[in-house]
Amino acid sequence: MYIDQRQLSGADMDRISRIATAGLVVVFSGLLFIFWNVQVVRHEHYNNLARQNIYRRIQTPAPRGLIHDRRGRVLAGNRLNFNLFLVRKNTRNLEASTRFAAQVIGVPAETIRRRLDQYRDYPAAFPVPIRRNLNLRQVVVMQSRSDTLPEFELSVEPGRNYPLGRTAAHVLGYVSEISETELSERAQQGYLQGDAVGKSGVEKEYEALLKGTKGMRLVIRDNLGIIRRLVDEVEPVPGDNISLTLDLPLQQFAENEFRDQTGILAVADLETGGILALVSRPAFDPGAFSGILEPETWQSLLNHPSRPLQDRFIRGRYSPGSVFKLVMTLAGLEEGLITSQTTVTCTGAVRLYNRDFHCWNSWGHGRVNLSEALRDSCNIYFYLLGRRLDIDIIAGYAKAMGLGEKTGIDLPGEVSGIMPTRSWKQKRFQSPWYPGETISVSIGGGWVTVTPAQVLQMISTIALRGRCPQLHLLRRIERRGEELYRYEPRFRRLPIRPEHFEKVIEGMFRSVNDEGTGKAARVPGLEICGKTGTQQVISKDNPRYRELAQQKRFRPHSWFASFAPRTNPRYAVVVLVEHGGDAGEIAAPLAARVYRRLFANE
Repeated sequence: MYIDQRQLSGADMDRISRIATAGLVVVFSGLLFIFWNVQVVRHEHYNNLARQNIYRRIQTPAPRGLIHDRRGRVLAGNRLNFNLFLVRKNTRNLEASTRFAAQVIGVPAETIRRRLDQYRDYPAAFPVPIRRNLNLRQVVVMQSRSDTLPEFELSVEPGRNYPLGRTAAHVLGYVSEISETELSERAQQGYLQGDAVGKSGVEKEYEALLKGTKGMRLVIRDNLGIIRRLVDEVEPVPGDNISLTLDLPLQQFAENEFRDQTGILAVADLETGGILALVSRPAFDPGAFSGILEPETWQSLLNHPSRPLQDRFIRGRYSPGSVFKLVMTLAGLEEGLITSQTTVTCTGAVRLYNRDFHCWNSWGHGRVNLSEALRDSCNIYFYLLGRRLDIDIIAGYAKAMGLGEKTGIDLPGEVSGIMPTRSWKQKRFQSPWYPGETISVSIGGGWVTVTPAQVLQMISTIALRGRCPQLHLLRRIERRGEELYRYEPRFRRLPIRPEHFEKVIEGMFRSVNDEGTGKAARVPGLEICGKTGTQQVISKDNPRYRELAQQKRFRPHSWFASFAPRTNPRYAVVVLVEHGGDAGEIAAPLAARVYRRLFANE
C-alpha cells in the first residue's frame, strides 16, 4: 500500500520516528550484548578455541627399554624410524591424497582407506598413522611436498630393533600396533590408537617396564597446519632395561643345532631355575612386526601350517610318552608297590582287561628290575605297575611334579595340558574311568598331554632330588644405569623321599651310560642322566600303520629329558623333535651336543 507523506500529520511522523529509533536501539543493544558476551563473559572459552587453532600438543613416544642377555649383550634395541601420518582436517581432497600416498609408499589405496576408517571416530585433527619405517626415498618425496600437501606429517620416532633376527624370537616376542581390544583394556594407562605395544614373549610380559613414559611438545601451527615454532617440550622417559637369563652364545649354538627340526630345545640352570637357552622352531622375524602389519600378512602367518608364531615350549601340548615312566616310578616307590629289586618278565606283550598291550620291543626284554626297566624303557614293567596304581594317585604325583599344570614361567600365554582323573573324565565326557585307560596312561599315552616347559620343570626336580625350581627368564631390571631388581631363586620341596629320586636317577644314568635307549647322549667324562620318549601319533593297531608310518607327518614325536652331572647337577636339557622318529636316534644326540658345549671348558 502506498502512503502519501503529504497526508501524514505531525503526530504520525513523530510516532514513526520513535518506532524507528527504538528499533535501532534494540539492534545496537543486541550487538553490544553479543560483543560483551564474547569479549567478557565467554572470553576464556573463545580464547582457548583460538589458541587451539594455532597451538597443538603432540605426544612423543618413549624409547622402549633394552633387552639384554645375562652378559649384557643386546637382544632387542631401538632405532629411529620415519613415520608418515595423515591429518584429515588439513585435507582438501582426501581421495587424491590417498592415491598420492599409496603411490609413494607402495601400498594399495584401499589399504590406506581401511586405515583411515579405523580412526573414523577420532577427531579430524588426530594424526592417523599411514606407514612406519619409511625409506629415504619416500621421506624425501613426502618432505618435498610438505607445503602443498599439509595433510601429511612426517615424524621421527624410536622403533624396535632386533639385531639378531630370528634368534630367541619366541622368548623376546614382538611389538606391533595396539589393537582396538587392547586399547579398550589399556585406555586408562595412557595408550592411544596407533601406539606400539608388546604382543608376545618378554615384550608383552614386561610391557609395563619396557614402555617408558611419553613426552609432550607444544607447537604453534600456521593456517595451513604447518608447525612453525616449538613453545614447550617435556622429554619422554625411556623404559627400564631388563636382563634375561639367556646366554647368547649358547642360544645361537642351540639354534644352529636345531635349525632343521620342528619342536623345542631348552636348557635350564639348576642352581637358579633360569633358562639359559630356549629354541622353538619354526620361528619368525620379530622385526617384521615393527611397522604397520597388514591384515593379509597377519593372516598368512596365523594360518601357516607350520605355526611359526606358536611358542611350542609353553603352548605345545604333547603326549609325554615314555618320559612319563619317571613319574610312574616315583609313584610306585612312594606308594610301596615296588622296590629297586622288583622284577617283571617282559615277553613283548601282556594281556590285561581282555586286551593285548605291547612293548616297543616285540621280542621282549626278558626279566628286568626297576633300573633295567628304565634303562630299556620296558613298557610291560610299567603296564603292570599301572594296573596296581589308581589313576587319581598317578595324577597326584604327576601334578606334584608339575605335569598338567602351568609352570608359572614369565612368558604370556602358557597352557596347562591335561592330567586326567576320574572326575575330569566324568565332567568332560559324562563317562566313568575304565581300568584299561590307566594302562595307556602308565606309559604316557591316553589323555595325558604336557608342555615341554612342564617336562623341563619335572626333570629339574628329579635332578635336584625333590627341590622344584621356579623356571624364569628375568634376571635383572635397570633404570638409568641403576639396578632396581635382581631375581632371587625360588624352590619348593616335594613330599617325596630323596632315596626314591636316587633310584629313578640310577635308571636314567643307565639309560645313557649302560647301552640303554638314551645311549646316543653319552659323552665320555660327563655323567649325563636321561630318559627317552618315542610317542606314536597314530596307533599301531591302525590297518594302514606300516604305510602311513613312512610319511614324516605320521612319524612319532621324539623326547629326551636329561640333566648333568649326576652328582651336584648343574644343567637340565629337554629336547622335543616333532615327527622326529626314534628318540634315541634323533633327540638324544642333539642333547649330547648341547652338553659338550656347556662343559666345553671343563
